[in-house]
Amino acid sequence: MPEVDKSKLAKAMEIIDRAASLIEKKNYENDAEVMRELTILDNRLKELAGNDEVSVYDFEAYWSYQDLEESAVQALMPKPEKKGISDKEIADIVKNINNSPEKTDYWLEILEKETGLENISDYIFWPDEIGLEINASIEEIIHKIFQDRKK
Repeated sequence: MPEVDKSKLAKAMEIIDRAASLIEKKNYENDAEVMRELTILDNRLKELAGNDEVSVYDFEAYWSYQDLEESAVQALMPKPEKKGISDKEIADIVKNINNSPEKTDYWLEILEKETGLENISDYIFWPDEIGLEINASIEEIIHKIFQDRKK
């Protein structure tokens, strides 16, 4: 399971916090100096993370749903790619997805890529949306994922 380079956490936190503060300003889009700084911060975060899909705009109001360190960990997670992981690894991810809130989006992307199920979050968080009981067991959810996945 991937981990982030903890030596980069402080810098990622600094970038995200500064960008969120700038974005919070009224009419930031009409302020050329602020937009220039946001572009620099966005490029720095992309470079630090080694992922051109991460953006400071992903964390513009991070404090409303997670703390700054969780946001930095999320930003530094490697780009999710399909690798052909085993059924056991898929099951382990499903069983442990709620153990690291800052990595939930990452693991959901991995599961989506590995199973081909674009609504994978429904299976885990709203199983009644995919034909199971709302309080379905984790084993029932895993079985349903394996049954419905696209090969």
